[in-house]
Amino acid sequence: MVEGMIMETGTSIRLSRTVSLYSNLTDSFQGVNDARVQIIDDKNNVVAVTELQIIDGKTIYAVPSEITFTPGTKYALHIQIGGKHYQSAFVSPVHTPEIDKINWRKNPDGSMDIMVSTHDPENQTEYYRWAFEEDWEIRSAAFSSLWYEISTGAIIEHNLFTSNNKYYCWASNKSKSIILGTSDRFTETAIKDKVIHNFPDSNTRFSYLYSILVRQYGIEKEAYLFLDNLQKNIDQSGSLFAPLLTEIRGNITCLSDSDEPVIGFIVATNEVATRIFINMEDIEGEDQYGCGNSRNFTRNQFENMFALGYNIEYYNSAAGYYVCQRVRCLDCMMRGGTKNKPDFWPNDHQ
Repeated sequence: MVEGMIMETGTSIRLSRTVSLYSNLTDSFQGVNDARVQIIDDKNNVVAVTELQIIDGKTIYAVPSEITFTPGTKYALHIQIGGKHYQSAFVSPVHTPEIDKINWRKNPDGSMDIMVSTHDPENQTEYYRWAFEEDWEIRSAAFSSLWYEISTGAIIEHNLFTSNNKYYCWASNKSKSIILGTSDRFTETAIKDKVIHNFPDSNTRFSYLYSILVRQYGIEKEAYLFLDNLQKNIDQSGSLFAPLLTEIRGNITCLSDSDEPVIGFIVATNEVATRIFINMEDIEGEDQYGCGNSRNFTRNQFENMFALGYNIEYYNSAAGYYVCQRVRCLDCMMRGGTKNKPDFWPNDHQ
């Protein structure tokens, strides 16, 4: 299988061998790391040669420098694996219009939608693909100034302004499904409030601050139909690399064996991207903690406190006991967070 797009900036290609139609569902896919991948044009020029890279633990063939599309020129991907050569059809670059707006809405059932709107003022681009990267800050319901470690019996002091606190966390995610849209049903080449992401009710993404970066790509109609069919097969079989329920072929062929099935559709396009932030205060009724009342424990009750799912919030020196709260309300890591703060995050705490 060949995944990726030819782009002036950021071209990256992933190659893998999928299981056959008659394979067992437990078979896994194999990455291909011994290929030579080139971008060529219909003027017999080699436009770019990729370099093998490891990105997010995956083998990627990436173009190390920018390329420039030439008007009137078509482009293709050429792949050599051992003695076999594979090549996509030559395709003309598709222009990607700007994103008009990224919006969100809360639905009556409590779920939330992230939506994109776009249009092509030149009325040429009708088919789109999107991908997104989302990051969110998780804040605990209360700050724990002290923390009881059951393994050592020690009480550890937390500082809100250093990275040892359990109050601030961050989490991230990327789109995994194929997100497509078309404006060919409308008189104008415009897409209004296309839902590209949905969250169930009481999602931890909105405990404090949420951000999503939406990437948009204009694609051709044939690529849209191929990807739409591919996603339907994924939905039915449960995995991209499970046996496909219908045979899918794109615009890539094996030059030495035309009967060899190759899954993939190469397009040439450009990327536009927009990021938005959503504050918890902007979302009516978002309270996902449900912590209830705190409880008081003395030092000799700590093992019982821990067994009940509590830990220390702070010490009440006047009364001589520890005010404690449920761990899930004090430790942001229990809500899927880490201390890996995104470089672009707009606040300066740790």
